[in-house]
Amino acid sequence: MTSPFNSSGTPVSSRSTTGTADAIAFPPPLRSTDQAAIATHAVEMLRADALLYLLFGILGAAMAFGSLAWLTGNFTNTFVGSGTWAPFRVTEALLHPEVLWPALSTSMLMVGARVVPALFTVALVVTATVLWTRWRAGAKSGLARKADLAPLLNKEIGAKA
Repeated sequence: MTSPFNSSGTPVSSRSTTGTADAIAFPPPLRSTDQAAIATHAVEMLRADALLYLLFGILGAAMAFGSLAWLTGNFTNTFVGSGTWAPFRVTEALLHPEVLWPALSTSMLMVGARVVPALFTVALVVTATVLWTRWRAGAKSGLARKADLAPLLNKEIGAKA
């Protein structure tokens, strides 16, 4: 098969070369092997996007969990312990909460810095997932738009007349 371009790189055509749109050469149609390669590439890109979304989701959940552990640990210390707020050190709130709040018992540390933030984080993740899936679904779910209903309403009005 001959190339649709000449030696200078400009498209050539068997039609007129007057500079109109007829002079543009189009690429040959895709073969089934090309289409399979494109489909495979598209699936790989979707997997990469999904993994990226998952990575950012895990990172966001970890950041939320750390901040919530610090916040709920301080609330627990305020209401049950000594009442002083610890400085904002998320890593210590996650790994060593007894350093930030030494006045709290082990069970209060478990509830204040582990259980409550975990429940809040799970609630945030579930809410974000539900909202994301609804956003991704787009117009496929929910109410019909006015433009979608117009042909149906015209048929019904015409049938009654």
